[in-house]
Amino acid sequence: MRIVPTLCTILLLLAGSVRGQDPPADPVEKELEALLAEHEQSDLKFTEGYRAFLPRFEEFARKHRGSEAEARATLWLIQQAWWLRDEGKMESTSMPLAEDLLKRHPQSQHLHLLVEYSYVFTKEQRQALYERMLDVSPHASVKAAAHFGLAQLSPARLADGSPNPHYAKLLGEYKDVKWRETTYGRITDARVNPHAPADLAVGKPAPGIEGIDHNGNPMKLSDFRGRVVLLDFWGDW
Repeated sequence: MRIVPTLCTILLLLAGSVRGQDPPADPVEKELEALLAEHEQSDLKFTEGYRAFLPRFEEFARKHRGSEAEARATLWLIQQAWWLRDEGKMESTSMPLAEDLLKRHPQSQHLHLLVEYSYVFTKEQRQALYERMLDVSPHASVKAAAHFGLAQLSPARLADGSPNPHYAKLLGEYKDVKWRETTYGRITDARVNPHAPADLAVGKPAPGIEGIDHNGNPMKLSDFRGRVVLLDFWGDW
């Protein structure tokens, strides 16, 4: 298989399919899941949806203060602060919520989402939040996420060629911690050891790629050798 500058016909989905989960048994969690689903299925435009559901999520958080469901509702408020960016209020809204979340819910296993929602914070805010996550959380998944967030705030490698300290942690202590459909070790290795530009030139054999297809099955790019393939690199922001 060779890299060609043409529009291709087969779509390789490297991200796994969304898998259904059993509904939560806790009534508070059920209430939150229903609210999240209602927002997700709303026909309102993004900003209008945020405005319409904001008071309901705030009321839910007040009503269930101290619960894990409150922590999740607060994370929704943090993520949705994105829709305030044009007003210049995104960072000033998201940061106090995140600080309060870390103060009152240090045991939450959902704190890793603060790294996923990095786009609602300034670089300085991210630094402070992720360092705090390392201090307060007992969960490897949260600590790994914090190291991942901190690693991206500085060059991947030091002057001597070694990985920066946070990437080094992810290649060692946290290499087997799950990150979506992969692990922090694998995603870190890809960032620290990228393909050389010459290996990605038009006409060169495509580098080997392994992942999960849309049915959740393991796949390799080499399985499609001899066929035209479109690689769709996408994000969910």
